[in-house]
Amino acid sequence: MKYIALTGATGLLGSYLLKDLLRKDIPVLALIRSSRRESMQQRVEGILRRFEKQLGRSLPRPVVMEADLHKPELGLSKTQIHWISEHVETMLHNAASLSFIKEENGEPYASNVRGMQHVLQLCQSANIRKFHHVSTCYVCGLRDGLVLESELDEGQEFGNDYEKSKMEAEKMVRGCRHIDSLTVFRPAIIVGDRHNGYTPTFHGFYAPLKILLPFADPEATQLDDFVNFTNMLGMNSEDRKNFVPVDWISQLMTHVISRTELHGKTYHLSAGNRVKIQEMGEVIAEGIIKYLKRPEGQSALSAGDVDQLLSTFVSQMGVYKSYWRNDPEFDMTNTLQAAPHLPPPIMTREILMTLVRYAILSNCGWPLPKPTVLENDVESVFAASKNIVYGGILSAAEYSNAALRFGLRVSGKGGGDWTIIENDEKYVVFQGLPSRTDPILIINSHTFNKLNACSDEDLFWNTSWENAPVAEKKLALDVLRKII
Repeated sequence: MKYIALTGATGLLGSYLLKDLLRKDIPVLALIRSSRRESMQQRVEGILRRFEKQLGRSLPRPVVMEADLHKPELGLSKTQIHWISEHVETMLHNAASLSFIKEENGEPYASNVRGMQHVLQLCQSANIRKFHHVSTCYVCGLRDGLVLESELDEGQEFGNDYEKSKMEAEKMVRGCRHIDSLTVFRPAIIVGDRHNGYTPTFHGFYAPLKILLPFADPEATQLDDFVNFTNMLGMNSEDRKNFVPVDWISQLMTHVISRTELHGKTYHLSAGNRVKIQEMGEVIAEGIIKYLKRPEGQSALSAGDVDQLLSTFVSQMGVYKSYWRNDPEFDMTNTLQAAPHLPPPIMTREILMTLVRYAILSNCGWPLPKPTVLENDVESVFAASKNIVYGGILSAAEYSNAALRFGLRVSGKGGGDWTIIENDEKYVVFQGLPSRTDPILIINSHTFNKLNACSDEDLFWNTSWENAPVAEKKLALDVLRKII
C-alpha cells in the first residue's frame, strides 16, 4: 500500500488534511519537526486525539519522520529515503512560512523557496513523481479583475514577500522535470472551521482581534471604533476579502487527491463571496461586546486609553498593511467541475461570528495547551518485546524469504502502521504497511491493549482483515498474540 508524504501536518490546513486523508484510509507519512515543547509523535497524537473526540471514532496513525524544511532532502537519512522510495508515491507539500516581510532569518524565502528546492531534491532521490502543491491565490500579487486558474506569472507586482516567495515556489515546481503529475491548490485566506471556529493559529483575519484583545473593553467598544481603525490603515470599508474555512478546503483537496482523474490541474479554493472590511470589523466588535469577559474591577477606557489603543493598533498592524486591500475575483472553473457536491461556502455573518467567538473564548490560543502525554503507545510495546526483532522506521525488510508477511494497522491512541514478517522462525516488525498487496490486519488500540485478555471469538470479530481470505485471519491474530 503506497503512502502520501505530507509536509506541514501540524499547521491549520495540514492538521485537517491529515485527518481527512486518514479518514479515507489513505496512508500518510507525516514529515514534521519536533517543537520545543513536544516531540513529533506528541504533536501528531495531540492533533488526532482532538479530532477523534470531535468525530466520536478512532483514526489511523501516520508514519512519522523528523524532517527539516531548511535542509537538503529535508535532512533525512539514506535509509529513510530508501524507505520512502519503496513506500511513497505522492508528495503533498503544504508547509510554508506566512511571514509578509523578509526577516533576518531569511523567511519567508527560506521556507517557501529553498524549502521547495529541498522537497524536490527528496522527490528526485526517492523517485516520487506525483506532486500536490499548496500554493495561494495571492500569487496574483496586486492584480485586480478576474484571476484565472490557468494564470501565474503575468508580470504582476506583489504586495509583500509572502506573495512573491509563493510565486517563485510555484514556478520552481512547475519547471521540475522529474515530476510527471503536478496538481496545484491555491487557497484564498484560510480561516478556522466554519462549524465550530477551531483554529490553532491566528493570522490574517484574526490579526486585528488578536492585537485588540488585551486592550479591549466590551463595555466601551463601539462599532464605529472599527471604522476608525480601518480608516487609519488606509483601508476602504467597502473593500472585500476572500476568507475561506479550512474544513471546506481540506474536504475539497482530499476529494481531488483521492481521484487520479482530477490530478494535473490548478484549483482556486476561494469562498462563494467576499466579505466587506466593514462587516468584518462589525463582527469583531459585536463579538468583543458579546463574548469578552472583562476582569472584575476593570474600569472603562478613558479617551486617552482609546487614543493609546489606536496608536498601538496601527503600529502592530503596519506589517499587514499590504494585506488589507481589495481582493480580486478568483476563477474557479476547475474547482467547480471537480467537486460540484462541495460548493464554495458562503461566508455568512453567522460563520464569521463563529470564528470570532472561538478566537475570543480561546484567547487566541493562549495559554498553550499542555503537551500531549503518550500512553498505551504500540511502538513502545513492540520495542520492549523480547519475542521480536523491532527495526522501527529505519529497518529494510527482506521480503523474498519471508514465510509470513502481513500489515498491521492500529487506530486510536498510540496506534500506527507496521509490517510483520517471519524469517527463519524469527518475527521482525518494522514501521509502515507493506509496499505490495499483502494482507492487512486492522485493530483499534483499545482492543490491542486487551489482546491477551480477549477471547478468540471476541478478538476475531473486533478486528478486520483485508486483501486475503478470512480463513487466514486467525493465523495473523495468533502471531500478534505471540509477539507481544
